[in-house]
Amino acid sequence: MSEKAVQKEPGKEALKTLKAARKEQIAAVTGRMKEQGRAVQAIKEALAGGELTVPELAAATGLPPTEVLWYVATLKKYGEILEGPKAGSYYRYRLGQPVAQKTEHDPGD
Repeated sequence: MSEKAVQKEPGKEALKTLKAARKEQIAAVTGRMKEQGRAVQAIKEALAGGELTVPELAAATGLPPTEVLWYVATLKKYGEILEGPKAGSYYRYRLGQPVAQKTEHDPGD
C-alpha cells in the first residue's frame, strides 16, 4: 500500500464510523426530503390542470393548508409557480418557469 493510501485510511474509517453512529438521523433526514419532494410534485401536478388557490391545492393534494402555503411561498420565491389574480380572499397560483440562479459574473449584480 502506498503512503498516500495509508494516510487516507484513517479518514475513511472515521467517516464509516460517523455514518454508522448517525445512521438513524441520516435515515430520518432522507425520509423528510423524500416527503418534501412528493409534496412539491403533488402541488405541481395539481397546478398542471390550471390555476388553484391554497385551499384548492390542499384539497387536491391531501396536504394541510398550512403546509401547502409554506410550499407555495417557497416555490413562488424561485419562480416555479406564479401568483395570479385573487379569487375571493385567496390568490390563484399557476405553474411558472424556475428563475435562473445568478452567478458571480452576472451584470445585474
